[in-house]
Amino acid sequence: MKRIAIMNVGGDCPGLNSAIRALVRKSAIEDIDVLGVYDGFKGFIEDRVFVMTKEHVSGILERGGTILGSSKFDPTKKPEDLAKVKENFEKYQITAFIILSGHTGTEIAIKLSDEGMPSIIIPATIDNDLPWTEFSIGFFTALETITKTLDALHSTASAGHRVIVVEVGGDEAGWLATLGGLTGGADYILIPEIKFNPDKLIENIKKRYDEGKKFSIVVVQEKCKLSERLKIIQENIPEGTPSDIISKFIKENIKDVECRNVNLGYMQRGGTPVSFDRLIATMLSTKAIDYIKKGKVNIALGLKGFEISTTPFSQELLKNKDIDSRIYEMTKIFF
Repeated sequence: MKRIAIMNVGGDCPGLNSAIRALVRKSAIEDIDVLGVYDGFKGFIEDRVFVMTKEHVSGILERGGTILGSSKFDPTKKPEDLAKVKENFEKYQITAFIILSGHTGTEIAIKLSDEGMPSIIIPATIDNDLPWTEFSIGFFTALETITKTLDALHSTASAGHRVIVVEVGGDEAGWLATLGGLTGGADYILIPEIKFNPDKLIENIKKRYDEGKKFSIVVVQEKCKLSERLKIIQENIPEGTPSDIISKFIKENIKDVECRNVNLGYMQRGGTPVSFDRLIATMLSTKAIDYIKKGKVNIALGLKGFEISTTPFSQELLKNKDIDSRIYEMTKIFF
């Protein structure tokens, strides 16, 4: 009898419950035992493990978050934690871990595979920055949140003739900022992959005001790279986010402009998963069980169009997937 242990490692994202539901339902058909693990590897070494049945996943398809909780805890950092993982892996007679995660869980999975504990990675991160898959679970819901927020902000920005600087997530990649800004009608988009001239930003806003469009929406990715001029401002507000710094720069360089900040923060991780996140979560999870049945492990599953791909574990999985420069160039049509 094969047995899997399901866990969420790293940040949460919409669609995780859809994936868990599919894993449990498919495993029941294939006669594979399923253990649910609360709070990632932290829960695993603390024996917070239980047998999952179809009853546990009834009615969770549309729910955001994850019924299993999540944690960034890395059990490979301390020998005693790693030893406990090995002990419990044998105690619970686990065939393989099923890890829903981004880079955090992938790095842990690769290390554990070297210790004889195999796993399968299902890509789950709002950042969409994993190099082996076109899209990851959670990205489309986070993108929808950004788009709807920008839609809502347009009316208040226009009414008050304001500049609104919106900070979005994405870690080291500009996928959310670029696609969210494009679909939400942003007037300028700043991302880590593209070096920007702050003077161009000021020129863009002033030009819009001169043309009678007396408002602007500026989307700033949380880790966009700041120029030396902006770093000087950062020295005066060391706890300030990139959006804080850019907002202050705008105020200093455009007289009498009303500039406001909006940081979407954890809103991007929450909410009901959109249909496409539910779909790819189901596709990836059912395929994972097929591979467990075949004995194929130590792989990362990905989406290539509507086909599920497999990539063997290697350090290449830990690279960052930058935004497609062609997409960013397209956004400049609207700057």
